[in-house]
Amino acid sequence: MNKELMYNFINKWYGQVLLTLLSALLLIISTAGFGFSFTVFFAFIPLLFALDAEKSHSVICGWLAGFLYWSICLSWMMITFGYFGGAPLPASFGLLMFIAVSGGFLFFVPFTYTAAKISKNPIILSLIFVMLEAVKGKVFFGGVPWLNLAQSQYKNTLIVQSVSVFGEYGLSFIIMLINFFLYYIIKDYKNKKNYYMLAAAVIIMYLPGIYRTINPIPYTETKKIAVVQPAYQQEIKWDNNYRIQIISEVNSLVLHAYNAGVDLIVLPESSYPAKVLTTEMIMSVLNKVSEKTPVIFGADRRIDIDNKSRLFNTMVLIDNKSLSYYDKRHLTPFGEYFPFEKLLAPVKEFFFGPGDMFSPGEKAAVLASSDNGIYAAPVICFESAFSSLTGEPVRMGANVLVIISNDTWFGKNQGRIQHLAVDTIRAVEYGRSVARATQDGISAFIMPDGKIPLKEDRQIPAILIYDVPVTNFMTFYSLAGNIWIAILITLLYYQIKRKREI
Repeated sequence: MNKELMYNFINKWYGQVLLTLLSALLLIISTAGFGFSFTVFFAFIPLLFALDAEKSHSVICGWLAGFLYWSICLSWMMITFGYFGGAPLPASFGLLMFIAVSGGFLFFVPFTYTAAKISKNPIILSLIFVMLEAVKGKVFFGGVPWLNLAQSQYKNTLIVQSVSVFGEYGLSFIIMLINFFLYYIIKDYKNKKNYYMLAAAVIIMYLPGIYRTINPIPYTETKKIAVVQPAYQQEIKWDNNYRIQIISEVNSLVLHAYNAGVDLIVLPESSYPAKVLTTEMIMSVLNKVSEKTPVIFGADRRIDIDNKSRLFNTMVLIDNKSLSYYDKRHLTPFGEYFPFEKLLAPVKEFFFGPGDMFSPGEKAAVLASSDNGIYAAPVICFESAFSSLTGEPVRMGANVLVIISNDTWFGKNQGRIQHLAVDTIRAVEYGRSVARATQDGISAFIMPDGKIPLKEDRQIPAILIYDVPVTNFMTFYSLAGNIWIAILITLLYYQIKRKREI
């Protein structure tokens, strides 16, 4: 196709729509769970050509791409809120549509509008896209750092090492740069500068992986950790007819793990159908086991603070009958708290009914079993999506990440895999092994380089045991964070200032 025919197509409204749909498709299949991670490196090229039109519909194109991306990749929300959460189908669908519509407008349109109307500078536009990812992760419904571009590469252990230097947003930035340089090469294949820039971006992306292959993260010892996956049916969890049976089954798994002579046993979030800390049938077993083997488990914990009863989602370490606590700090919207509760109180009451919302914890913690040298960074479910919440306990001395979750709410779809991808990014960012315990999968051990040597993705009862490397090694990202953004913005500022002076 020659350039004249190509731009005749692009200048038609349907040409722009078709190109936008192609970009959305390539983005969607690049996400965790679809298996085509490589498409993320050229997914934006059709959209960028659509924005080249003489009368570009940049707002519509941006919104459409974002809407499709979010609505399809987050379709598991229908199961989470509808089937498991008990919300009516219209409420679940309406919530998904609201998130997809607003997300597409807020986090894709500013990028496409800037690209079409203001600047096609690849560095500036890539930085804008990453900043939109960061804003989404901080403020959208309290923060939704989900479906970031970098998460698509969680299985590519060579590429994903770059997050140990530049962080998750750094890899997203490089992915956007590669899209732009490929786009410019297609537009002007004779311009050698674009080839050099593309090569530089690819080299920067691969260098940390090559270095880590030659120089693996050092560790002095391993700890034998057991992850327990109960995998009973969520539908019968709170049925009193099954309560004793389920507790007995989970206790039996704990005792089997204990008999394997491990250094630590990890149970998932919400592993028992009971108030764990006040249920004798549970605590008698955990207390006995903890005399020789510490146990980490999830529990709801209610305490009075300032004469007010508050409910916390808590990770508990029981070590020789002594209890240590970490209260979840970033709660899951609509599951553990209702965003804008005062404003949307009638909606909450009508669709989701009355319920006691959780309170956020106030501080980071390290759950330490000093006798066996395990210092766990506690992460509960959705918290793993927030890099800073993981980084704090690592900088406090944690030598392993323990992530507990109840991913049953995702159902049997890509939501579970998206969550695993997030946890893999955290492991590499901070150079820590991960013991990941979920109610019915995907339970796993993730190594500091992102490799997953052992996992159970079937929804069956299981005990996973692995010799996990523990280390106090600090990655560059652990020490410097997203300093590359500050450096880049400073360089851009002086470059723009210099051009104006000339």
